[in-house]
Amino acid sequence: MRKLIYLVLISYLSLNCGTYLLLQNQEPDDQSAFQNFVKLTLLDSSVGLVHYWPLDGDTRDIIGGLDLTAVNGTPSLTADRFGFPGKAYYYDGTGGHHQSAAQGPLFMDGTVSSYTVSAWVKGKFPPGNNGSEFIFVSQGAGLGLQLYAFAPGSCSGRLRAFTNNGGSGDVDVGTTCGQYPEDIWYHMVYTWDIQTLTASLYVNNVLASSGTFGSNRPWATNSFFQLGQSDLSSQLFVGSVDEVRVYNRAIFPVSSL
Repeated sequence: MRKLIYLVLISYLSLNCGTYLLLQNQEPDDQSAFQNFVKLTLLDSSVGLVHYWPLDGDTRDIIGGLDLTAVNGTPSLTADRFGFPGKAYYYDGTGGHHQSAAQGPLFMDGTVSSYTVSAWVKGKFPPGNNGSEFIFVSQGAGLGLQLYAFAPGSCSGRLRAFTNNGGSGDVDVGTTCGQYPEDIWYHMVYTWDIQTLTASLYVNNVLASSGTFGSNRPWATNSFFQLGQSDLSSQLFVGSVDEVRVYNRAIFPVSSL
């Protein structure tokens, strides 16, 4: 009987693309089928990938060249979700964040392309009562991923993705209140499908929220791409961010993201 060996947490060289399943003592047909499966999985996870910040000790965009720099202080390196030191960034809420030197992806306004934003996050939920707080991935005032709380005691422990144009037409997809504890790593994937005008939020590879939107676009994303804060935020994010990716298509989140 064939032996099945699971090897986890193996990086795919520069893309750090995730988890592999390896077979030992396969028959030749099995080996070929498995090799094809791996190739297709890696290909699917990289098609449309236009920006990738591994955050493994620096803030270089190793795909699209949209490097980030520290602003208003220097966020500190911290351990990633695997416990490896210096492989993620911590934002302490005092103002230090990362920002691109140039305009972020133009298609983030939702008018010309589908897109996906993928990030790992671990942090605190805000103690205040403003739903625009603790945004950890943003572009201008028009796009954000956040740890959400609104009105102390009424809603916290919520993960949310949104777009903003100041009112009608905004996208708002989020989990239910009280679902997610603080200080635990979560994988958030936000997708915008321009063909169906559908926005979706996945948490740990599970669809958490979805809806059809789209009126009164574009959204206000004609600005810098940022980690650790947003132009909308009155209270800065406190927590860690890792493995941020942007795709110019809507994709289903798999373990390789």
